[in-house]
Amino acid sequence: MTTTTDTAAVAAARDDALLTAETDTLAVAAPGVTDGADDGSLERELLEMDAAAETLRKEGLISSAEAEEKKAEVANTRKRFRELKPEDRAAIVRRRREIGVQILTRQLAGAAVVPVAIKLNHTRLRPLFEQWWPFMNRMSINLQRFGGATYRKAELATVEAYFESALSRLEDYVDEQLRVAEALRTQREAEMRAKNDIVFEPSVTLPSLNLTVEAYSRFSMRVLGVLAKFDRTMDQFDFMVWNGIRDQTDINDEVARFLRTFHPLGLRSYMTHLKLMTTVRGI
Repeated sequence: MTTTTDTAAVAAARDDALLTAETDTLAVAAPGVTDGADDGSLERELLEMDAAAETLRKEGLISSAEAEEKKAEVANTRKRFRELKPEDRAAIVRRRREIGVQILTRQLAGAAVVPVAIKLNHTRLRPLFEQWWPFMNRMSINLQRFGGATYRKAELATVEAYFESALSRLEDYVDEQLRVAEALRTQREAEMRAKNDIVFEPSVTLPSLNLTVEAYSRFSMRVLGVLAKFDRTMDQFDFMVWNGIRDQTDINDEVARFLRTFHPLGLRSYMTHLKLMTTVRGI
């Protein structure tokens, strides 16, 4: 029996699909970096998908024909991506960010939400947020709503397990980064003050991003927490650079490492979002 809530969910998801449908032609070429260059994220994702298909086949969860079909999709995606010009890859990233910003301004009917004020001081994190989080947010609720209609039971369990594992690893990584940065700052600041050195305490007066969003799930809320926590880590980096504790080049490497760590989760979420939209449009 179809309830009013179910009808509202389907209608809202269809509305979402209209907004994101044009990304289908770009999905197979979605790179995992904010500036359009390939940092290897897509290739790593494709290798994971290829390995997952083989694992499911060995465990008897899918047939050999289905496994070969999935591998063929991976091969086709890899080929189309490699044939793209760098400027085309950059255009795809820009367009995805534009659509992500549009999604942020739209409410999803029938969804229970938690409003969250998100502030990111640092410019390098804003593109990361705009490129991935809106899709991660929509994906998380649509996986709950339509995951069973999109994946076989075993496949759905695999997808959900991946997201939990990947996000947990990312949270642990950022926790460690912040803990180490705060400890180093505390130690070196105490040493400088003991020697009566000048200690600068820089702050960001104009945040890169400051808005309120509607989170649809604990998953997307946790992703916001990761971004906010690494932003705090970058505050510590600012202090270190200002006071000559660490070099800016060294800090750039740390930030790039975080971006490389975040991108695979964002890319997998985005591709899952598109797959779920295919199901929604068929309802």
